[in-house]
Amino acid sequence: MHDVVRVINLVKYYPKHKKPAVNDLTFGVRPGECFGLLGVNGAGKTTTFNMLTTAIHPTSGSIQIAGCDITGNAGLFSHNLIGYCPQYDALLPYLTGYETLQLFARIHGYPEKVIPGLANRLIDRLSLRPHALKPAHTYSGGNLRKLSTGVATIGQPQVLLLDEPTSGMDPGAKRCLWEIIKSLQQDGCSVVLTTHSMEECEALCNRLAIMMDGQFQCFGTVPHLKQRFGEGYIIEVDLCHEESNPLDLFPQNSQIHVLDAVGKKCNFEARGDVSLSSIFKHLLDLRSTGKISTFGVRQVSLDTVFVNFVRNYEKEKDEEDVDVVLKENEALGKDLNYVEF
Repeated sequence: MHDVVRVINLVKYYPKHKKPAVNDLTFGVRPGECFGLLGVNGAGKTTTFNMLTTAIHPTSGSIQIAGCDITGNAGLFSHNLIGYCPQYDALLPYLTGYETLQLFARIHGYPEKVIPGLANRLIDRLSLRPHALKPAHTYSGGNLRKLSTGVATIGQPQVLLLDEPTSGMDPGAKRCLWEIIKSLQQDGCSVVLTTHSMEECEALCNRLAIMMDGQFQCFGTVPHLKQRFGEGYIIEVDLCHEESNPLDLFPQNSQIHVLDAVGKKCNFEARGDVSLSSIFKHLLDLRSTGKISTFGVRQVSLDTVFVNFVRNYEKEKDEEDVDVVLKENEALGKDLNYVEF
């Protein structure tokens, strides 16, 4: 299966910056796949998006969309292949939602007779019917994000680029938009998104990458990243007796620790090399002896994976910085040995 998006050795330097904003990225996105970009602010996600949309040119490397090399050939590239929802809503404030969708349908070259029906279908699909005839400046932040995403889907793009698409949305609106994105994937549309919502990544992404300092530091499916960086399991139990001490449920020298306990409900975290089979065996013993009534075990959340990864990455980076300083000081000390007083 050929990649719809193919990025090869992508580099971007900004003037007066010694370090690249994007440093040698290589990845591909398959038809119908949702690929997620995670990272702290300043990691290079938005710069990568700006190059994918041809808003800025890379310093080096190449980007192929549907087999077309868009690097330096933006003028020859059919922008109907891409739909883009930017991080900040770029909408005309005094056009209604209905007028906005009609305008962008005309820009995409739809025949005039099909435009009203297209706009109405999108309005219903986005659950914007109560606001369809209101100007965009009266919309809530969540409804603006819906409208921006709707604009991005006009033209049936092969690739949909979504920069924090559900920012500011309530939980119900988020799930509505997720269903729209999933239906687009089923139709073969490839999706690349950035988000700060780990729940969103788990709901949508087939694969994702964590980006730090302009590079992918890890890459894979959600289960793979959980297994690689998740460091264990979360154990949830219900005590038979509220007065029981949660600390008595597991040996004090084990790698299982209390996270929180409220009433009869207790949560534990298992880290290190604790096996899933040993956890279940111990929990079954606790239940059979009447200490707990129910239990559940799950992998750590993607939030925990991300926090653990960032913490470990920054720790390693700090250690590297210390090594560099020590080597510089050592070199300086050697140089001082030759100074005559």
